[in-house]
Amino acid sequence: MELLTLGIDKLWDRLTKEYETFKGVEDQVTELKSKLNSLKSFLKDADAKKHTSERVRNCVEEIKEIVYDADDITESFFLKEKFRNIQKRSIMKRIKRFASTVVDRRELASDIGGISKRITNVIQDMQTFGVQKLMNAEGSRSSHPLRKEFARGYETNLVGLEANAKKLVGYLVEENDIQIVSITGMGGLGKTTLAREVFNHEDVKDQFQGLAWVCVSQEFTQIYVWQTILQSLTSREKKDEILKMNADDLQDELS
Repeated sequence: MELLTLGIDKLWDRLTKEYETFKGVEDQVTELKSKLNSLKSFLKDADAKKHTSERVRNCVEEIKEIVYDADDITESFFLKEKFRNIQKRSIMKRIKRFASTVVDRRELASDIGGISKRITNVIQDMQTFGVQKLMNAEGSRSSHPLRKEFARGYETNLVGLEANAKKLVGYLVEENDIQIVSITGMGGLGKTTLAREVFNHEDVKDQFQGLAWVCVSQEFTQIYVWQTILQSLTSREKKDEILKMNADDLQDELS
């Protein structure tokens, strides 16, 4: 869990370092930072007590997904901000930039609120499974190296992201015979960010009755993947019931 805790620290550092960039959504960012600290405390307790149950492992995987999603959300927002800042400052572009900024900040506020709610839910689950918040003597988070600055080419990255997202959305909503669309490339190219853009696209949401996002690590079980998919497609009230299902039951539910 040390790497996961480090990932939370890096996200916390980004939110702190770029705090002024979040003008208009400061309250949501402050709440998220507080919840990230709570999340770290629960992870420390889970690690200290060596919780190894399948349910706790599922919670840890969900936390990984939450951290990845939060990282994608903030990175995408920063890229858009950088792109707007390097545009020419004509009157019309200033007006368009302002309108775009307002929309993006509203979306960011909604996205961050969603992340905070997911953290609250996973903390509640961990409490149910016997993981308690560990209040240590540090009083505050330990310092870790800040995340490296973004690479050059913001404008190219953003335009490429939007163009590729549009292309992939077209595959999903216009091609009836396509069942799998793969996004490949070396690390750091924004594959997860691109996938999230497609996943959250309105055309995709309108096309499919149900959507499920699963973050599959190098070490995973088939049952965990099926459980995560099924939990995304059913109500929260059935979450415990899904966790009790065996592989055959899960396969029947998903078929």
